[in-house]
Amino acid sequence: MLIAEELLLLAHDDLRSAPSLFDDAPYRLAGALLTELVLGGRVALPPGGAASGADGPVVVLDRSPTGRVELDRVLEVVGGASRRPAELVDLLARRVERPLLDGLVARGLLRREDRAVWGLLRSTRWRTAEGPAVAALRRRVHGVLLDDAPPSDRTAALLTLAEGSAWLRPRVPRDRRREADGRMRGLAATWWEGTPTRDAVGAVAAAVVGVASSAALLLPAAT
Repeated sequence: MLIAEELLLLAHDDLRSAPSLFDDAPYRLAGALLTELVLGGRVALPPGGAASGADGPVVVLDRSPTGRVELDRVLEVVGGASRRPAELVDLLARRVERPLLDGLVARGLLRREDRAVWGLLRSTRWRTAEGPAVAALRRRVHGVLLDDAPPSDRTAALLTLAEGSAWLRPRVPRDRRREADGRMRGLAATWWEGTPTRDAVGAVAAAVVGVASSAALLLPAAT
């Protein structure tokens, strides 16, 4: 399962409504797809770019098919022009969410519920479906956040990209939410350093935060 798909399952695990137009989920998902390619050795930041945070351009290392159309599309975008992580996150976020949602529905991991509001407006809710894959995801996240289990780079990336979203809070006991939030902040602050791959993932995560923050600042002017 892709990191981006795991993010969506966590986002909809609290039975909330679909993200609004002003939600930062698309930026987190775009960052997750880029992170997937970094961890898989498909893209990277040059040494100077990684050291300078989100300022270096992302380069393609391996253009061969990944077996997932979502990742192949990202590879095509990355290889099409020289772009920094923030530019890629902003570009990819525009069309990232719906294909991932539809793919999870097709595999039975997510349920789509359409309903009418006041008999006029159509509203869509996405609900995480119960099953072995979802149960395993919850156990893995719970183990890292509350049982001090050491995370893999993939799980650390998942929690870093979810940090600040409040998506995990409904599944954490109320009296341990501050502990879980602190664990996520700690991973985001300290995990992504020491190797070129981790530096690059850290740059992508920083780009997600920067782009989402800039988008939020523009909302008052757009309304």
